[in-house]
Amino acid sequence: MNSENKLTRRLVRYRYPVLALFCGLLYLTNLGGYLLFDVDEPRYAETARQMIASGDYVVPMFNGAPRFEKPVLTYWLAAGAYHLFGVNEFAARLPSALCALGTVLLTCLLAGRLIGSGAGLLAGCILAGCLQFFAIGRMSLTDMPLTFFLTATLVMFALGSGAEQEGKSGGKFFLASFAAAGLAVLTKGPVGLLLPAAIIIVQLFFTGRGGEIAKRIPFVSGTAALCLIALPWYVLVCRATDFEFFRVFIVQHNFQRFFGSVAPGGQHVQPIYYYLPCLIIGIYPWSFFAVQSFVSPIYRLVRDFRLKRSTSEPLTFPLLWAGLVLVFFSLSRAKLPTYITPAFPPLAILISGYLSRAVADRQESGADGRLIRPALFGLAAAGLLAGFIFLRDGQLAPFETGSLPLATALCFLAGPLAAAGLALRQKFLGAFLSQLAGQSLLLLLIALVLMPAVSDYRQLPQKILTEHACTMLGDSGTLAAYRYRKTALTFYSCRTVTYLEADDGDSSFARLSVPLVIITRTAYADELAGKYPGLERLAGQADLSLFIRRE
Repeated sequence: MNSENKLTRRLVRYRYPVLALFCGLLYLTNLGGYLLFDVDEPRYAETARQMIASGDYVVPMFNGAPRFEKPVLTYWLAAGAYHLFGVNEFAARLPSALCALGTVLLTCLLAGRLIGSGAGLLAGCILAGCLQFFAIGRMSLTDMPLTFFLTATLVMFALGSGAEQEGKSGGKFFLASFAAAGLAVLTKGPVGLLLPAAIIIVQLFFTGRGGEIAKRIPFVSGTAALCLIALPWYVLVCRATDFEFFRVFIVQHNFQRFFGSVAPGGQHVQPIYYYLPCLIIGIYPWSFFAVQSFVSPIYRLVRDFRLKRSTSEPLTFPLLWAGLVLVFFSLSRAKLPTYITPAFPPLAILISGYLSRAVADRQESGADGRLIRPALFGLAAAGLLAGFIFLRDGQLAPFETGSLPLATALCFLAGPLAAAGLALRQKFLGAFLSQLAGQSLLLLLIALVLMPAVSDYRQLPQKILTEHACTMLGDSGTLAAYRYRKTALTFYSCRTVTYLEADDGDSSFARLSVPLVIITRTAYADELAGKYPGLERLAGQADLSLFIRRE
């Protein structure tokens, strides 16, 4: 017992370096060891590359056309990484990995202020080990930078709100909150301001401290900082594009995407309950603890509201934060699993609070069911999943997997099995560390083995053909793709790609300059050859074929 306490104190004392090393292991290991995955990663990576090539850092361009779907900060971050490490997969993903690290440290900081230093370390480890947070932290997307800046906005506000207890006004924290909101707006648009503002307003309503805190918020200087960070680029890009950016991004990709759809027939339109299973899967292996962690804060919040009194529950803030993120994106008609990534930091704090209180209650009353039951449920779920993976060996992937399914099944099972066994023996620190170690093994298996295997099957053939095509074309001619809209072609060819569809007329083909190289799926090879005579078929890769028209 004394050795457990000594280890705990040491880990808590050095919690920030411990979390930094842990995140470095999970998020930087083999970060550039596999190709960019279609369709989103190459869009962000190539847009940043084109900024460097053209020297235009105002108007994002992809494949020779303006890209107005997202604001500019994610591209700037990737371009900065390119300047340091060259144009490659590692540099393209590095901003997300660093933002994941920053989000983990901020989560540790806030949980430490709300609950205690030990709970801060716990929350950071929980967040870093979440399946979805890990996946998004290793992809070239806007979701992790947005999560980092939203988290910074809310954590800085919370620190400013609590500064009065230390005899300070908290002005510097509030200014930092405004600045972080400006960066969030520069990352994803209006949601970067509207979402944290809604969370803060609701939090102040339930705590009854709105008037007192509002007096200490430097609204003028804070708003000036936000506008100074966010507005200049928006003004420049609107002027450069004759307000086309405003129409496409603000109107189409914000209002229409929230209330309706972008593409005819709907784009990513999902039912309102869509995020519930996404959340349960995404927060693995803490899924059952996550469900439990909502109960007590919700009960106390409802109780205080019914009694018409301000709540003093420290977990109210992460509860409202997580809840409003889920509600906001659930109300949007267009949904993707990545959208709810900003809910993971407060969820980690809620789980940390649940575990901390369960341990404290056990020490007082001796009851340990709140710790053991979720661990046993987690073991049962992991056992079912591991059994499914093992029994379906050879049927889970369209490529040779070798011993990968067995290794994956064992990694799924190892952590929950050890954690449940130690929990039954009332060694709860060992149980948590065992679960975390098992999850880390699973995540490293994904990073080192699974993702490269999937990349070799999905992405490598088209990269090989793309490089072969560029060698044949040199600095002239046209690279095209027939019924094969893969954005990675543009990134790995470093040139504009012409995408042809089945309903394109002969005139579209006739306008293409020669030499002309076309990549298509082998299933469409005969269709392409019959549609455009004069094409010479070359060797292919996997299910892809290559055609050339020399003159």
